Amino acid sequence: MKKVYINIVLSAILLASAGCNFLDKNPDLRTEIDSKKKVQLLLVNAYDAPNYGPIGEFCSDNIVDNNTPWGDTKAAHKTPLSQMMSELFAWLDVTSDNSQDSPYYIWNFCYKNIAVANQALDAIKKLEEEGQDMSAEKAEALLCRAYNHFILVNIFCQAYKDPESSKQDIGIHYMTDIENTVKPAYDRGSVAEVYRLIEEDIQAALPLVSDEYYSVPKYHFNVSAAYAFAARFYLFIRDYDKVITYANRVLGSSSSEALGKMFDADNCMKLGNIEQEMYAWYDASSPANLFLQTTYSTAMYNFLADYCRYTFNRAPRDYTVNGSGPCWSSRFPGVNIWRFDDKFGGLLAKVYEPFEYANKEAGIGYPHSLRREFTTGETLLCRAEAEIMKGDLGSAVEDMNTWAKGYLCTTTLTADKITQFFARSNGTSDAAKTRNAQLVPELHNEDMCSKWVISADKRPYIWCVLHFRRIETLHDGMRWFDIKRYGIELEHEISDGVGGVVTKKLIWNDDRRAIQLPQEAIEGGQTKNPRNVVGDNINISTAGSESGGLLDLYIKLQQALSTLSIMD
Repeated sequence: MKKVYINIVLSAILLASAGCNFLDKNPDLRTEIDSKKKVQLLLVNAYDAPNYGPIGEFCSDNIVDNNTPWGDTKAAHKTPLSQMMSELFAWLDVTSDNSQDSPYYIWNFCYKNIAVANQALDAIKKLEEEGQDMSAEKAEALLCRAYNHFILVNIFCQAYKDPESSKQDIGIHYMTDIENTVKPAYDRGSVAEVYRLIEEDIQAALPLVSDEYYSVPKYHFNVSAAYAFAARFYLFIRDYDKVITYANRVLGSSSSEALGKMFDADNCMKLGNIEQEMYAWYDASSPANLFLQTTYSTAMYNFLADYCRYTFNRAPRDYTVNGSGPCWSSRFPGVNIWRFDDKFGGLLAKVYEPFEYANKEAGIGYPHSLRREFTTGETLLCRAEAEIMKGDLGSAVEDMNTWAKGYLCTTTLTADKITQFFARSNGTSDAAKTRNAQLVPELHNEDMCSKWVISADKRPYIWCVLHFRRIETLHDGMRWFDIKRYGIELEHEISDGVGGVVTKKLIWNDDRRAIQLPQEAIEGGQTKNPRNVVGDNINISTAGSESGGLLDLYIKLQQALSTLSIMD
């Protein structure tokens, strides 16, 4: 019998004190960092990655509540993995959980990584004063600091609007110094200020970034990952020239160069075992993988048939990988959909997790979830979106066609196919409304920034690139970021527990688009996010939400794996 111990020692050390918030204490308990090698070893600890995928997926349109009736299918009456999933799906503040994948976990580990980066930068400054060349290490530390702040601002704040409007949106504290006082007062500043400081760190790092001392570059901020991060960052603040410049550094400027760096979907489709396919997704030698992260996460368990109240199913699945697209028919050809039970949804192999044994005889160890944080596919779509906004529609179509070819689409994507497929339906049927919501949602870009105008001729191309990004980033949480930055409104249908359905709506400027800070951070003095919600607050029943323990969960997982198959 296998036992699962999910909480890692590091988190216990960092977070053991009741009510402790990483921003409320001095995190540095290390010996003096006084050599180049020690700085390099220290920076390894700046990659303890929390997995924001579950938060992003459950808040987005990639998940449905299987307990709501659908078509001829009766409600499933399934229990969620945890009450936190019910809270996230209903856009409620998370108060039930502070374990893996929770806002608390994301908050604390991002700030832990930032503290490590700042400690490294402090040591680097001293070593530079002694005449040592610390350029590569400095770049890595700056990028780790910028990246973790980027995740925090996109999870816990409103989306970036523009330099002026975003001054009105509360940000997160940008931590640039080593904290050595007890109970310091932190100013969250504004979203605009956070983005300005992220940009400063990125710009300081790019001229210095190097792969010179990495044994496995894909697990560090290597050169390609640094420029991919820069491309994504500038896409979010809509500096499209920089997006294209930095994406070119990763992909090359031609479509043929980019195609050679795409994910090897052909190899994955030939594999008949989910674990083999998972390792293919996370192959460090693949040119498609620019930056890989190992996380301690229970993300995969959300798709287990015994705990799949909320999962990738129904319309989200049918309008992405299980349905037709502008240059493919029937189903998306480039990924396998693995299922525990067809009725309750499926998953891509990239969300599967290897098990690390601490003691194989005793069956004790840790489940991991891996993340492909930066890929050539996503970077290519960053460039395509920038090209659309600059009016270079021909180049955008070429890039999107390259992405589709990489996923085995044999039909050439054209401008006509894009405009025909991504046309809004004028029908009033449920099917028409669902199609519009899934493929061609209303974009509230001009509400967010009056100068951000997307002309009617560009809109189908934007829908197309957002659709491709949705597929590229399934299970990764990035769809939530795209929903936020375009002001896309959502509806979640939620079972009320007594046979009925409650529809909750999230409008483009709803306060709940910024995830609430962990209660521990608020109690430690951090300003909480505002909550002005009108009309759709409901209480989600906790009945049956207890999982029965991690050991029971793991046993059920092993049973489910024996029936796992590829979805037709």
